[in-house]
Amino acid sequence: MAMFRYLILSVVALCASTTLSAQKPEGAEITFSSSVIDLGTLSQDDDPQVLRLAYTNTGDLPLVVTEVQTSCACTTVQCDRKKVMPGERGSIVVTMDPAKAPDGTFYRVLKVYSTSRSGVKHVTLKAVIE
Repeated sequence: MAMFRYLILSVVALCASTTLSAQKPEGAEITFSSSVIDLGTLSQDDDPQVLRLAYTNTGDLPLVVTEVQTSCACTTVQCDRKKVMPGERGSIVVTMDPAKAPDGTFYRVLKVYSTSRSGVKHVTLKAVIE
């Protein structure tokens, strides 16, 4: 009988510790619907292309985008540094000016820095400039 009680108490303790560890926050996580944005074929005479790059905080703590770096003077960004709560969405406004981009196939990387546990995320802009 004492062995049975010991076994029951062990199972209860194991279940309690598993439940407690499952509830421990893991951190914020930034998730984009795609890591590549295809702008298609553009002319250098076209107006600047403005798009809203949406993301979701799929983590369990608030997320803040702290900085977004571009790899070309033809691309600028605006990001709101507000807290995005778990499950909520935020966005980054990206403007690409074809007049400042070189002819040909165009690939530029946006480096998104945030409080996400995964660190820096990369999003690639792709276009053909004629």
